[in-house]
Amino acid sequence: MEFKTQKELFEHVWETRPHVSEISGLPLYPKGDMLHYHQYLHVLSKGAYPQYKLRLENIMLATPSEHQNQEQYEVFRNKRDELKEQYYKEFNVNTMKL
Repeated sequence: MEFKTQKELFEHVWETRPHVSEISGLPLYPKGDMLHYHQYLHVLSKGAYPQYKLRLENIMLATPSEHQNQEQYEVFRNKRDELKEQYYKEFNVNTMKL
């Protein structure tokens, strides 16, 4: 599925996934809450991996606190490593040069 905007991507994630953190299982803030958009975590950063900015598989739902401290969670690190490998294969990036 292709998305044109981040808002469109986030809305799809919210409509299709349980409203709990994929890291801890804690409940998330509902739509309309000022912290709602702080719960969408880009596993691969938008700046370093712009081609993955609007990829469904690059989004995890997390509490705002988990989002800020993402590197401390093994589930996040595993997903990040998996996506990096996928990215490097897809875009034929030689990891030896990185």
